[in-house]
Parts: sequence; C-alpha cells; structure tokens
Amino acid sequence: MRLSALSLGLLVFVTACTTAPPVPKEKPREPVAQVSEPKSDVMAQLGSNGAPERDLVRDAYRFDRTISMGRVPGVRLYTYEPGGAEKVVGFALVDRGSKRINPRGLKGSGARREFLFQFPDRAREEEALMVSDDVRLSKRYSHDNMFRELHFFPRRQLPSLRRNGKRFEVRLPTGEPVFFDADSAELVGGVLEEQPIDFNRNRHARRNPRIEYHGKGLLITVAQRGEAPRRAKVWGRVKRAEVRYPARYSKPCYVSPALLWDQRPKKGDRDPRLTWRLKHDEEVFNLVEKRCHWDLSRLKTST
Repeated sequence: MRLSALSLGLLVFVTACTTAPPVPKEKPREPVAQVSEPKSDVMAQLGSNGAPERDLVRDAYRFDRTISMGRVPGVRLYTYEPGGAEKVVGFALVDRGSKRINPRGLKGSGARREFLFQFPDRAREEEALMVSDDVRLSKRYSHDNMFRELHFFPRRQLPSLRRNGKRFEVRLPTGEPVFFDADSAELVGGVLEEQPIDFNRNRHARRNPRIEYHGKGLLITVAQRGEAPRRAKVWGRVKRAEVRYPARYSKPCYVSPALLWDQRPKKGDRDPRLTWRLKHDEEVFNLVEKRCHWDLSRLKTST
C-alpha cells in the first residue's frame, strides 16, 4: 500500500516523538543579579548641577523647544535638538489641586499653579523661574492668568531636578535647594516658600503668585496679570521690578524693568522681545548697587 506524502510525514513525526530519548531535568539556574538600566542622557542632564553652556541665548534657538509629558512622571519636560542632539532647556511642576495651595483644583475646577524653570539654549542669559496661576474663574486668559518671574543671582548653574523618594529636589541657579512634593507639586522646603493661590473674583484686587525667597543670593522679580511681566508699562500703568537681598537687607528695592529688559521692538517685530540688557552677573550687581545703594561685595566675590 502506498502512503500519501501527508500520511508519511505524520508517521515520521509520530515515530520520532515516541522513540526520542527522555529529556533530563533542567538544573536550577543561578539567580541573576538585577542590573539597573543606565539613565538616559536627558535624565543625566536634568539631574546635573552643571554650569551654563554659554552666556547668551543664540537667536536661532531662542524659541526652539518641544514640550513632553510622561518621560519623567510628574514633570513637564522642555527640550530642543541643536545639531540633532536632544538637550534639556526647562522643566515644570504643576499643582492641579492641593489642600493648602490650590483647594479649588481639588474640586475639579481646572485651577492650577505652575513652576517653570527655564534656561533656553542652556545659556546663563535667560535662566528664570516662571510661576503662573490660572484661577479659572472667568475662563478669560487676560482675567484669570497671574504671572510672576523670579531671577536669581549669581547664576552658577543651570536649574536641576532629581527625585528623592516622595520629593523632587530642585537646585536654583544659585545652587540653593528647593523641595516639592512629588504628588501635588506643592513647595515643602528649601529657600523658597509659597502662599496659596488668590481666588479673589475681583481681578484688579487679586494678587499675583506670592513666592518668598530666604536664600543668600540676589532676587529680581516682576509680576503681572494677563501680560508679560517684563514690560515697563502695561495698559498705561508704569511697572516696577522688585529687588531683594534677604541675607543683608530686610526691605526690597525697586527699579524700572526698562533697566533690565530691552523694551524696544527689533526691526520687523511688532512687539519687543524683552531680552536681558545686562548679560553678565557683574553688570546686574553694579546696577543694583547704584540704584539701591546696597553693598553686594559678598556676591561679587562668590561668582
């Protein structure tokens, strides 16, 4: 009797299975040591306390950035890619609802406070902390959004962020530490202290984010509702920049933002870019000494 090709194949398979020698029991394997994955280059940049890579922001990269969420849980990450190499140029922590600072956010109102540590082009020129409150009362941008910028001197390093257990540890440009709760993004320690979001329904009486500095450096801060805080005049009102040196002087000094940021539109621009006029820390210290009649010799020798 002739077997078909299919039947012959099955016969060979069954015979091979029934005549194969028994397989010896596998010996228990030695436990393999768990090797943690190396951090990505972006994570290494984020946690580094390195000095700025240049003094001035190059025009070609001034506004070149990508925003991403999820890569670092709880952190909004800002990066750009000069020459195809990804570089960190900022990170933000957002309080979308916390019992002490943002109670309305816990009720699903959408109210939020954001701490954005920015350093475009990884340069010293534009290192700043931008704090913004969106109170979500009228749903109108110019009515609900309250802004404050904080500039710290001397600028020794780029801002950095590491996670330590349930906290984020952030280093300011001065190298001083600030600690945030990793779940709520609420400030819980270090040289900065925050006050709750002001939910006053009267936007004219509502206060901008109140952030107090207790460090040893110099702080220059500006604030505004619904408009760039750096402007010297907003809606016909003359603005002032506040200068603080809490290690030596208990009261602030005030100067015009026009002394700090260029208020003139460049050729082809409708609005000023509001870039720093004083490119180096020494120029900032000299201006403050002249206008405030303060002694900043300690800061000058520490740079």
